[in-house]
Amino acid sequence: METQEITVREHILQTATRLFHDQGYNLTGINQIIDEAGVAKASLYYHFPSKEDLCEAYLHRRNNLWFEGLLSYLKEVEDPRQRIIKTFDYRAIHLKKNHWGGCSHIKIISEMPQRGEKIDRAVLLQKEKQRKFFLELTEQAEENKKKAATLAETIFLLFDGGTVQCQVYRDAAPLQAAKRAVVSLLSELK
Repeated sequence: METQEITVREHILQTATRLFHDQGYNLTGINQIIDEAGVAKASLYYHFPSKEDLCEAYLHRRNNLWFEGLLSYLKEVEDPRQRIIKTFDYRAIHLKKNHWGGCSHIKIISEMPQRGEKIDRAVLLQKEKQRKFFLELTEQAEENKKKAATLAETIFLLFDGGTVQCQVYRDAAPLQAAKRAVVSLLSELK
């Protein structure tokens, strides 16, 4: 019985993931998810008591998949500066593969003028994880902790800003420009 429940939950989540990513949170209704997943309304609400709970699961999934892909992409890269630079390359590859859809977390939060606590928490968790990732790498590349923190913040902003502009222009050029700025910043270290 438990295996079947996991399968139903997973199927609902896969359907919602596709729909939220392709058409957005606001344009995706619960009835559409139910219809396209081919599940009963009771099954959906058993696993996800609200649309916000379903969105929270979607955001956690996107976050985990993105970081797993990134770490796999970086597995042969040891130098922290190169890891930072290659992260921009991975983002460009990921964006192109996903038809320039942008960051799932930014897209969801931009659709919600009155944000729910669960979705807010999921988005902030993902953004803080990115920020911490860049901070850990800058601290490895720069002994001065304050300088490393400032650099990490700048890199994070260039990363997110470049991502949004790629979505707008449907092209990797903005992220590549952000990457060039980061290369210049990193060349100033020790």
